[in-house]
Amino acid sequence: MVKKFACALFIVLSLIGTLKAESVAVNAYLKEDVITLSDQLQLVVEISSEKKVKVVAPPAPQIPGFSFRNVVGSTSYKYSMINNHLFTTHIQTFTYVYNPQKIGSFTIPSFKVKVENKDYYTPSLTVQVKESSPAPPPQKQYNLSPFLNPFGDELFNPNLIEGEVFLLCIPETDFAYVGEPVIISYYLYTEQPVEAFYAESEKDFEGYGKEVFLQPSSIKYESTVYNSKSYKRALIKQDAIFPHKAGRLQMPILTGQAQLLGFLNKTISSKPCWINVKPLPAGAPAGFTGAVGNFTVSQSVSSTKLNLGDALTFTINISGRGNFSQFTAAPFPPVDKFQVSAPYIQDKLANVIEGTRFIHYTLLPRETGELTIPGYTFSWFDSSSGVYRTFNGATQKIKVQQANILSYFSGLLEKDKPQALNPLLNLAYYPDFKNYSTEPWFWLILALCAISLIISGLVARENRLRELEPIAYAQKTAHRILTKYLKQATEAAGKLSTDFYPLAESGLMDYLARKYGVSKSLPTPELIDALRMKDMPPELLDQLEQFLLQCQKARFMPGGAEAEKLDEALHQLRSLVQALSRFKPEKESSKKNRVATPQPGINSKNKEQE
Repeated sequence: MVKKFACALFIVLSLIGTLKAESVAVNAYLKEDVITLSDQLQLVVEISSEKKVKVVAPPAPQIPGFSFRNVVGSTSYKYSMINNHLFTTHIQTFTYVYNPQKIGSFTIPSFKVKVENKDYYTPSLTVQVKESSPAPPPQKQYNLSPFLNPFGDELFNPNLIEGEVFLLCIPETDFAYVGEPVIISYYLYTEQPVEAFYAESEKDFEGYGKEVFLQPSSIKYESTVYNSKSYKRALIKQDAIFPHKAGRLQMPILTGQAQLLGFLNKTISSKPCWINVKPLPAGAPAGFTGAVGNFTVSQSVSSTKLNLGDALTFTINISGRGNFSQFTAAPFPPVDKFQVSAPYIQDKLANVIEGTRFIHYTLLPRETGELTIPGYTFSWFDSSSGVYRTFNGATQKIKVQQANILSYFSGLLEKDKPQALNPLLNLAYYPDFKNYSTEPWFWLILALCAISLIISGLVARENRLRELEPIAYAQKTAHRILTKYLKQATEAAGKLSTDFYPLAESGLMDYLARKYGVSKSLPTPELIDALRMKDMPPELLDQLEQFLLQCQKARFMPGGAEAEKLDEALHQLRSLVQALSRFKPEKESSKKNRVATPQPGINSKNKEQE
């Protein structure tokens, strides 16, 4: 009986603990419920939740006998262990500061707090205000903890409240060219303890574009000297500025709240700063699209040999530091024997001004033979040397052939006829036979016979494989079927047809069903789970899932297809097909299944049942 009661109690406590962890709780309390006229009333409102919720600071409640001063917000976390499970509680705190106007006992009424469109109400509180003491006792000095005192002072000095707190705007350079990125740093200088800084607004001026370069998550101080005076300095924010015109340009002015002593806030704005912007020199190259910086440029093609109907990717690699967000891709050079897609731009940047940009073009050949792709031209202004530079890529030779077996073998026979076939089949060495080796029809018949024998052998082998080893046959033909769908999808993308998405989805699903034995009717999440059991890499699974969901979404989107989106989707499809082709987890198991050839009838029936 005791054991049953203990188990029941344990279950009830577990449920209570779980419900408590998942609920939202709103509470209000006073830092001190007895104060004097010279003190300040601090009303604290806490919102606790299992997950981070959106909370707007509630309006300050009206308290009779008090005047509202300000409100300070903060966020903290609480960790607890319940039934061997770690729970995280998000705590958002709002501290309302009031000045008492008269003595007496006052009631703070309950007020509403809105959390995620739900209303919560605080409890009513009571505070008592007394006359101020004639002289504060000596022990009333404030001892700040190291967290509240970043300077490490053991004893708080009330006179420090009069110390300076200001923001400085410091550009990395005083001179720049139009388009050249410039990093603007905002530093907080202070003589007194500052717990936190909350940026409120940033006033911009004309003549430049702006992006956030860096915004530290915490204040880290360092000692410095400014105007022959010692300060503590902390980096607050960095912006990347892109000048659009020449002249003397004023940089953005940052305004925010410096939190002092836990409840006192001071509004400060950065002091004005300027940079001098020089115009770009005359004589810009014809293909200049506004790139300014220090770059290295290269080009590459995905293949130099391909079949008619296949496409290749032409890629331009631009690396270095510059205004990546401000320039566009240069037009692709004129080429009449290829269909060229719109550029697909892929950025891999360490920050907004440093990294690598890849410009991908998809080229589809219109005819066979040795075709030439002209080199790509990219121009930029080198801000370090003050001159224009141009990258002129080399021309690329591409061999394009028909993708059919007849032309392949015909070319092979024509090439090797005198050397390989004549010594073996030259009937001139036999006097009883007429020599027909010089007749054109003789070689035509011979070629047709050879081709027929090869095709018959391939068909017979494929039929035998289909009957005896259906799983192996399906795996073998998977890539061929996928290539067929890929060609059809490429043609649909070239015509800006929305048929691209169902073709791409059907081709991938058919390939996965043949290659890995999964059902084509599985929903996408279950399909991904089934492939995960095949030890498919997580990054490949993510790429596959995103593309299948994109195809499913596109089927229900109204309107026609956009060229840029189709080109991007086609590029993603080709990349996905290449990744799937390289992944072969069942290679060893397939070999083991073919070690012994079972009886024809029994083997095929067993595999069908499986």
